[in-house]
Parts: sequence; C-alpha cells; structure tokens
Amino acid sequence: MILAVIDTGVGRMDGWRSRDRWSLDEKNWSRRWWIPLGVLVLAAATWGVLGFVEGGCTRGSRGGCVAADGYRAQGWVLFLAAMPTFFVVTGLSADRWPPALGIAAGGTVCGLYTLTQGQTVQHLVLAAVLFALAVTAPALSWRRQRTASAPPAA
Repeated sequence: MILAVIDTGVGRMDGWRSRDRWSLDEKNWSRRWWIPLGVLVLAAATWGVLGFVEGGCTRGSRGGCVAADGYRAQGWVLFLAAMPTFFVVTGLSADRWPPALGIAAGGTVCGLYTLTQGQTVQHLVLAAVLFALAVTAPALSWRRQRTASAPPAA
C-alpha cells in the first residue's frame, strides 16, 4: 500500500488543524475518477515527450536540456506532468480496477496518437512503451486480485 497522507487542514476556526486526512487506502483506489485522471495525465506526459521527440533538445542557459523553439510549451507540460504521472503510475501497485483501467485507456489512446504523429524510431519506442503500460496495468491488477483472493498455503 502507498503510504501517502495529505492533511487537508480545514474545518476548525480555533487555530487547530482538522484531523481529516486523505490517504491512498483501498477505498480511494476504488474511486472511478482514477480512469479519466489516468488518461489525462498520460496524455499530458505524452504530449510533452513528443515535443522533445519532434523538436529535439537544445542547450539551456544553465547548461541543461531545454525543448527547442516552438516546443517550449510541450517542455513545460512535461515538466509539470512528471509528478502526477508518477502518482498515477503508482496505481500499478493497487489491486483495484479503476487505476489500471485509467492507465490502460491512457496508454492505448496516447500510443495511437503517437503513431499518428510520426513513424520515426523515437515515435515507435514511445508508442511501444505506452502500449506496454496499457497491457501491463490490467494484468498486474488481475494478478494482485487473484493472489489476494487465493487461500493461504498451509
């Protein structure tokens, strides 16, 4: 189980923080909003990566890799989508279907979109990674559910 806890910090007016906390427990992994969240986050990350695939990487003022002119927005989207992508892909560790379906749908749609943008080796590798995520997510979720429901070995 992921041990992420977010203190909402709202509720009481007397200076004390609320004891309401949000965590990634089994109840929250079962929420249906994981499906569109997975698609949206993978779409943002894919669009950002395509900016680097198509535009290349130029040397920035501090010496790092910066998206080429005309692809700066995609570079920023990739930068901003990095943490949400990690957060969504942690859904692979859950044994619930909504995160797995979100990753599967996002991987399939984004893989097809990548193939429509070009047929270079970079495009094909990115599409292959997305399709692998689309297949792996439901398979891992199914496997985790199956092992969780199996009787313990004596």
